[in-house]
Amino acid sequence: MVKGVSAKSLLNMHEIKPFLLGALFSRIMPKPQTGVIPDYFYCYTFFKSSKYVYKSDFDLKQYAEKLLQQYNSLSGFENWEIEIATESKVELRFYIKNDLNVNSADFYNLVYQRLLHERWLAGEDLSEKKKEFVRGYMETRGSIDTTAKYISQDYFYNNLIELKRILILTDMIGLPIGYANFNPRNMQPQYVSGESKRNAQFRINLFFYAKEIGFINKYKAQIFDNAYHAVKKDLYEKHGVVYFVLQTPDINDEVTFIKYLQFFTNNIYNKELTKGNIELYRKKLGLKNQSKKAISTNRDQSIIDIFRNIAEDKCAICGTTKTFEKSNSKEYFEIHHVIPFHNGIKYDNIANLVKLCPTCHSLLKKNRASKEAQIEAIITILTNNDLIHQYASAALGFDDIDELSKKIQTMLG
Repeated sequence: MVKGVSAKSLLNMHEIKPFLLGALFSRIMPKPQTGVIPDYFYCYTFFKSSKYVYKSDFDLKQYAEKLLQQYNSLSGFENWEIEIATESKVELRFYIKNDLNVNSADFYNLVYQRLLHERWLAGEDLSEKKKEFVRGYMETRGSIDTTAKYISQDYFYNNLIELKRILILTDMIGLPIGYANFNPRNMQPQYVSGESKRNAQFRINLFFYAKEIGFINKYKAQIFDNAYHAVKKDLYEKHGVVYFVLQTPDINDEVTFIKYLQFFTNNIYNKELTKGNIELYRKKLGLKNQSKKAISTNRDQSIIDIFRNIAEDKCAICGTTKTFEKSNSKEYFEIHHVIPFHNGIKYDNIANLVKLCPTCHSLLKKNRASKEAQIEAIITILTNNDLIHQYASAALGFDDIDELSKKIQTMLG
């Protein structure tokens, strides 16, 4: 028998626990799944047995009861129910009675608006409440990808708000952008042909997650421990969360999830995909397999072309929208790598590009202006472009804009 809490009372509560908001923000399902207005919504956790954990060493069916109690405590409601509990898989659900009489997309948007008003969302630090949100968001549905070393979850969405929700994790939660990853699996030819219909994925570096976020799910912690038995590490438990003491990898300075998400939003979302345009998009994003000998040291013109088309015609330094018209009646702007390209092909990234008017672009050429003027111009770019700031900070390891700008100035060519 479904219990379910009232949607009205839930959204009007003085405080919704961060873990529950994370679980709701991760995915909301309608029940029944047919019809426009469902009777209930639910969020859920689901996971299967792993080859890394012997069934004789971990009783999943028995563990479901313990996880149920933990989820109830973290959510502030005795409302989670066991949907499935066998020796090979577990599913828990949290039901919400739809007394608002809205559809799934509208209810999700209400949850999103409620999240934006939570006080704990303020501040730059990855606080404990923010970590609780991340665990609810990622761990309820995320799986341990031992090959790619990510905690990964299928990325479902009904509209643009849901498509871009992972930006909440970096922009407001404070998840270091270099440890995030967006995997556009539905850009694979097998997806279009129907051979393998796999959803896009959002992923977080597994070693960062194990050390800084921690596992509430003991079974997933066990998978991690057993899968990387050769890795030097220790573990401890605090307030029901399992953390691992280990060396995290160097931060990913390519910030591919921003590049892919931006491209995905403009070219894939709500578009009819064919084998031909999938091949073109994969080529533009550098997703084709290449031998090391085939990798060019020249900048990728396709990335420049993509950015030229999707970015606003406005100088990132002086702010002008008027330069002079080209033959196609468009204003002329030049594309600038904020971290200069000659410092390495890894900086040939759409997340590292801005548009500049010719005058300001000339200012950032080596010895064309004073050091102070160039630093001031770089500060302006970083201050007015959060994504560029995040990319450059992750790539070069400086959080402070002044220090970061000084470092970039020394790299000008």
